Order: sequence, then C-alpha cells, then structure tokens
Amino acid sequence: MGINYLIPKIKVSDTVVYQTSLFSSNDKIILAPLQNLTNYYFRQAYNKFFPNTIDYAITPFISANEGVEKENKAKFRDVWKKNNENCIDIIPQILGNKAEQVLSVAKILEQMGYRKVNINLGCPKKDVVNKHRGAGLLENVEEIDRIINEIMTKTKLQLSLKVRLGNKKNDELQSLIPTINKYPIDFVAIHARLAEQMYEGNVDVDSFQKLSAQIKTKVIYNGDIFSVEDFRRLKMRFPYVNDWMLGRGVLRNPFLCGEIRGIYFDKKQIYPQFFHQLLNNFMEYSKNDEVVVNKMKEYCKYFCVGLKKDSTKILHAVSLNQIVSEFETYL
Repeated sequence: MGINYLIPKIKVSDTVVYQTSLFSSNDKIILAPLQNLTNYYFRQAYNKFFPNTIDYAITPFISANEGVEKENKAKFRDVWKKNNENCIDIIPQILGNKAEQVLSVAKILEQMGYRKVNINLGCPKKDVVNKHRGAGLLENVEEIDRIINEIMTKTKLQLSLKVRLGNKKNDELQSLIPTINKYPIDFVAIHARLAEQMYEGNVDVDSFQKLSAQIKTKVIYNGDIFSVEDFRRLKMRFPYVNDWMLGRGVLRNPFLCGEIRGIYFDKKQIYPQFFHQLLNNFMEYSKNDEVVVNKMKEYCKYFCVGLKKDSTKILHAVSLNQIVSEFETYL
C-alpha cells in the first residue's frame, strides 16, 4: 500500500511523528446516494469545484413500480445523459421489491447506455422499509435472488448492491451472503448500521468486519466518515478495503474528499463559489421559489454542522436572499 506523506514530520517533545494520509493509489472514494440531495445539480457543482476527488457516484434511487417504463419519465431525469455531462461518473440505483419491475427499469437504463446498475437494499426510511423495499427487502432473500438472476440473465449490466447490516438484526445480511457469493456481483457497499438506527448511534465495525470477510466480491465501506481522522482509523482497521463511500460527510464538509486524498483547496475562495453554483443549479432544476428556499435550507443544515455554526437563522429565513446573506457570514 502506498503512503502519501502530507507533512514530512512534526516534532512532539523528543518524538518525531510522521503524518500520513493512508490513502493509496488503489483507493477510491464513492459518493453515496442521498435521496433528493446528491442529484445531478449537486454533482455538477461539486465536480466543477472539487475535480478528481470523487471517483464515481451511486445515484439516488429510481423507484421501480408497476406500469410501462419510459426514459422520458421524470424519475429518470437524474440519470439523463444530458444532465450528467462534465459531471461525476455515475452508477444508477434502483429501488424495488419485485424482480420484473426492477428488470424493467434496468432495461431502460441499459438502453440509455449505462453498463452498471446498483440495487438499493439499504434505504432505512420507514415508509420504504414498511413496503418491503430498501432494507425492508433484506428479509426476502428469495426475491433478492430473483432480482439478481433476472438482471444477470436478461441484460448485460454489471450489478452491484448497497446494503445495511440488516433491518432490525444484523443476521439479515448474513443470510444473504450465500446468494451474493453465487453470482458475479460487481461489489457490495455495506452501511455498517441497522435500518432501524437510521443514521443514529455508532456504526458496527465488528459486524462489518465479520460479514465482509465472508463476501467473495469487492466490499465498499460506508458509514460515519466525517473527517480525515475517521478515514485513517477505518483504513488502519480495514487495510484490505480500498473503496470508501461518503455521503453525509461530503455534505457537512465538501472539502473532505480532497483532504482524504491530500488535495487542499482554498476554502475562503471556493466555498462561496460552490455554494452559489449549487444554488444556481437547483434554481434551474426547480422554478418554484418556495421549493428552492426549502432545499437550500436542507443543504445549509449539513453545511452548518461542518462549519460548526448555528443554522437557526437560516432555517427561519423566508427568502433566498436571507439564506445567502446569513450563510456568507459563516464563511
């Protein structure tokens, strides 16, 4: 494993401590799918100001439902090729619980020119889980097997999975591993939590270690990488893992992927530009002022956590001008 020496050495008393990134040429950073947040307008803005820091993104899910699927449906807008020019490379994600419906969406994506798709087995939202979708489908190994088999036999797509350790028990993923190992799955991204935890509580790195060791294909780690120190700690714990998925950490600190790689940007100069680009992109996406205001509040909640600023004034703002004016005082 290659080691990048970011700072040659720091002398602490009589001890010389070498600071290393632990990020090697074999490592990759993947943007996690955060529904309604990491869409193409975010990815375009991010790629413009933080190029070469994210290797690819898994898109927010496309829901597989009954009925005829067509590429021009609004739900495919996030993966339309025209919306992903000069953007981070993407793998579209599908959410569904019936093999024939998931296959229908997969075929549309294949017709659009995609060569890879990801199946969502990890969404923890209650309304999704209660419909036996996302992490709620983990209890139905037979249907997951049918979904994988349909895509493998009826398309030329490379298939990957994004999972949780389980819904309420971490042995739910355990029961899926024989199915995973039966097929030439491209990779399995594991968020090291149960669905019922949502994003609360600690990640279960012990269960991740136990389960990932049993999976024959590539495993991606996902969960609570909020700082360079978090990455270093996990890399030292799992030196065999080379692929790292970040979601909320990127929203809290857009500079994080660069920091992990040892690439540094001028925050005072770039943060305002990135913020305004994101705003402009979303205004192109939605012409509804109220929708834009609410969406920017949602982003600012994350940004403020990373900046260690109180978001109360922004969350109570009633106009874009108020949001922008207040946020700029934090930079």
